[in-house]
Amino acid sequence: MKQILISVITLILGFFTLVFAAVLGLFVSVSALIAKPFIMRKLRKVQAQQAEQFQQQFEQPHERGFGPQPPHRGQVIDGDYQDVTETR
Repeated sequence: MKQILISVITLILGFFTLVFAAVLGLFVSVSALIAKPFIMRKLRKVQAQQAEQFQQQFEQPHERGFGPQPPHRGQVIDGDYQDVTETR
């Protein structure tokens, strides 16, 4: 009799554990579905800000007028240096 009672209690406890896990999983998935548009909007806003900052930081003037040009300052990129401005 004692073993039957313990097995019934164990089955009930397991059932409640399973139901709790299912309800918690459902709650988490529904909350993720609700929050996704807000997160995507925030990510798009941050990405636009970073793109604007990058463009402002690395933007170079494209048109140089005729006349004297500023002296070229060669740069080392990945250890290779070749100043090609004088060989044109």
